[in-house]
Amino acid sequence: MRKRLKKITTVFVLCSMLLATVIFCPALSVRAATVYVSDGKPYDEGYIFIGESHMHVASFAMQEDAFGNIPGLDGVRYTILADSSIVSNAHGGPGTFTMSGNLFFVYEGTDRTEELQKQISKEYIYSDGAGKQGGAVQKIHTIMDTNPNIAHWNIISFHGANSALKGTQQIADYYVASYRNWINYEFPDADVYLLPQSTMTKNFRLFCKGDKDVLNRTLAAAFPDHFIDLMPFFWEHYPQGLMEVDQKVDMVHWSSQTYYEMVSMIIKQIQEKRGTNTLIYSVAEAQAVLYTNDTTIIYSAPSQDSSVILSSCEQGLPVQVTGVTDNGYFRIDLGEAVGYVQGSGLNEHEEE
Repeated sequence: MRKRLKKITTVFVLCSMLLATVIFCPALSVRAATVYVSDGKPYDEGYIFIGESHMHVASFAMQEDAFGNIPGLDGVRYTILADSSIVSNAHGGPGTFTMSGNLFFVYEGTDRTEELQKQISKEYIYSDGAGKQGGAVQKIHTIMDTNPNIAHWNIISFHGANSALKGTQQIADYYVASYRNWINYEFPDADVYLLPQSTMTKNFRLFCKGDKDVLNRTLAAAFPDHFIDLMPFFWEHYPQGLMEVDQKVDMVHWSSQTYYEMVSMIIKQIQEKRGTNTLIYSVAEAQAVLYTNDTTIIYSAPSQDSSVILSSCEQGLPVQVTGVTDNGYFRIDLGEAVGYVQGSGLNEHEEE
């Protein structure tokens, strides 16, 4: 029994030393850069998400198609390029993240660097309402200044995971004061939305020493018109996304698909609220005769969310194509109207 206790004690000490090494290892002198550019296209709405590592993962979860569109989101274009054109990380990987379109994510690096420490601190979202700004606020202004082609901005903050771990009312009040200055001083013409932290995760169960929900409660009470309650979403995904090994990254982060669903859901809620889920597309004029197949569906607009004119067609019927949209649809002539068919819904030759 004594030998067994000694063995367990030895393992515990080694594990504790390893944990201390992971948590308190010296910061590497690694730099990262986020670069925001304009694609020059006119947009009614723009979306800026601010956060810590959650937003870094989300930025790569939002995989765009060949035209820069986010599948399932009308009116949203997004492109991210990760390379080493400005900086690279300690392992030789890309450290420059270039974004364009009308969807942007604000964060710094992901390694244990000065950038990461800057990103996770409460000072990152700071504004005193008189010109003193944290790093996130500066980046938001840079995005807005760089994209004058976007008429209206929606700013969504998912920052505070590390601050919420402290579990204090003082920190919660710090966020409230800064966000008030966001709304009244920094971004008065934008719509600002605040998201709660998913405090049911193992990270909070192990490391939060105070009231893990005080930040969420305080933000909800202070900003009822700006707070998007994601807790039902978090709870819905908690058993699936954070308890099943193949769907979680670690004890903090979800799968890429979950982030994709979360960001898409928020954007759709904002579009519905503002009534601005206008489809953005352009058409290249073309003349051709193509043929229907067993997947042909004719829509009123180049989107699966638009109304269906005809849900199925006889195969092999000739169709007059008058244009091709930049999100992958054929525009077709219906006589007194026009319709749209996804690229795979028409064949070049009549099937025998």
